[in-house]
Amino acid sequence: MDDSLKKILLWMLHRHIVGHKHFPEKLAISPRLKHLPKYLHQSFYKEYEELIVQGYFIRLKKRTGKGSGWHISINPETIEEIKILIGDDDEDAYRDLL
Repeated sequence: MDDSLKKILLWMLHRHIVGHKHFPEKLAISPRLKHLPKYLHQSFYKEYEELIVQGYFIRLKKRTGKGSGWHISINPETIEEIKILIGDDDEDAYRDLL
């Protein structure tokens, strides 16, 4: 799994963006893509879409003050699987990713 996706998942877990609490998709993804070279953007989006299809993320179109936009949250049923994907065994090991 790409480090940028791990960062997004860890950030969402630490902020408790799980279940009914959603966050704008653009604001979650765009800061992590700034540090990736352009040629890796496509592979990042492919992995991201795979996680959505596999049910790790809940993606909803929500109404905002400026229209509507996509919002994401972590599926609460998959938290244990996400921790295994990330390798959430050691606290110090993933602090560097944040």
